[in-house]
Amino acid sequence: MIFSLPIADILHSEILLQDDFTTNIRGWEITEDEEEKSFIKDSHYWMENKSESRWMFYHKKLPIKKEDNFIIMAQIDLLNHQGYGQYGLVWGFDKEHKILNRFSVSVESTRLSICRFEKNHRSIFHRFSNQYEKGMNSNNKQFFSIMRIEDYYYFFLHKDKRPMYICHTSQLCMDGLRFGFYLEPGIMIRCDKITVKRLILNKGFTG
Repeated sequence: MIFSLPIADILHSEILLQDDFTTNIRGWEITEDEEEKSFIKDSHYWMENKSESRWMFYHKKLPIKKEDNFIIMAQIDLLNHQGYGQYGLVWGFDKEHKILNRFSVSVESTRLSICRFEKNHRSIFHRFSNQYEKGMNSNNKQFFSIMRIEDYYYFFLHKDKRPMYICHTSQLCMDGLRFGFYLEPGIMIRCDKITVKRLILNKGFTG
């Protein structure tokens, strides 16, 4: 499992948010207009970007403090797309969301992307892109996990794999405590479960 890494001794993981979308008690965005649609049904959170040029996101506040060690885990099903674009998670921004951090995968290839970007995509302040291998029998299901331990982020695409990328937190600063789902034009996704945990570490761990 992803907790079995020689980078820290995790004494305890405290569940701060766990949503299986049987209801909307957590207050996720519900909307429908000519450009987007989001709703909760059949124990899933459904999101659709019907626009031709705008990326969309559906977000709420992370139940952590900025200095906390944490992990965000979500399984997302890709339901529809126009043959291009990306979907995944965003985090570390405030309500104005001028700059966001993103962890996403491409719908047309097995390529992942991790970046810090300006909301109009005029500037990208940090970017990593690479190929990945799909999990066994994954079909259109994709597991995303973002872990922060002290001064580093670790990114996973499968529950039992090594991190796909590691970087210093200074490269993906947290300007705020909002997080959520990201999808580009023509993409429809749904999430069946999302979990946020605070990680309590053994400060005496030396590796």
